[in-house]
Amino acid sequence: MKHIFIINPAAGNGRAEKTYLPLIHAALKGGAFEYEIHRTLSKEETAEYVRRCASEGEPARFYACGGDGTLHDVLTGMMGFDNAEIALIPGGTGNDFARNFANGSLLKNVKALMEADTVPCDVIKYDGGYCINMVNIGVDCDVAAEAARMKKRGFGGAMAYIAAAARILPKAKYYRMSYELDGEKREEELMLCAVANGRFCGGGFKSAPHATVHDGLMDVGIVRPVRGAKMFKLLVKYRGGTHLADKDAVGLVDYIKCASFTLEPLCEVDVCVDGEVSAFKGATFTVIPDAVRVAVPEGCTLL
Repeated sequence: MKHIFIINPAAGNGRAEKTYLPLIHAALKGGAFEYEIHRTLSKEETAEYVRRCASEGEPARFYACGGDGTLHDVLTGMMGFDNAEIALIPGGTGNDFARNFANGSLLKNVKALMEADTVPCDVIKYDGGYCINMVNIGVDCDVAAEAARMKKRGFGGAMAYIAAAARILPKAKYYRMSYELDGEKREEELMLCAVANGRFCGGGFKSAPHATVHDGLMDVGIVRPVRGAKMFKLLVKYRGGTHLADKDAVGLVDYIKCASFTLEPLCEVDVCVDGEVSAFKGATFTVIPDAVRVAVPEGCTLL
């Protein structure tokens, strides 16, 4: 098998490359490995490079060394190639997909990752591409966009998202959406909508507490408009993943597991897919069960 390390030099404000490149070289030293180390240039270039490598046909394990966005770009390039596997070396700011693993710190052990077996993982397909962790529309996305700006100002890790939430939520926008949920068509103003394969977003917000990345279903969470003290109380529950059991969330939050979900915005709104923000024109989301195989070191298990 060929080991292909995809390093995002911008991830973690440059810390990912400085931290993991020496560990990658150490893991490769003295071994008869076939490998490549590639520094990314852009989202598009990353996906194209992975696609080109995967199309050669030989078994390959792609190591996404960076954040959720890097993982997303590698996923985009390898989809459709049965000879390709994916591994995550978390080095970004949020690292939300890595939170779906018990003992996730083992993902930073390059040697263990190279020797690891794989487990199947679902992928969400939508009109614009693929998602391995979560799609966020509405205020969740607004916070992610602000967090990206916070990172440039020196905020690191979860603090970037917490600072962004403190800035965005007091003046949160609402977005009118048309959607179909559990066979019922609706049109209403929403605070946010999350379409989840994994459980976490925003640097540790457990917004989809029942999600499992290999159950063949996605978890859709909808939050209706709320302001003031009630909103911040709900936010605390939302971060901890206990919001679904909160009596104050009744009527404000809907949550369902499904295989398909359609959402259409009736106003201008952005979407955040695996941490990357772009304009959203509407989409139908479907699950591809066991779409990719993910390397999981011994002692590290998917939740």
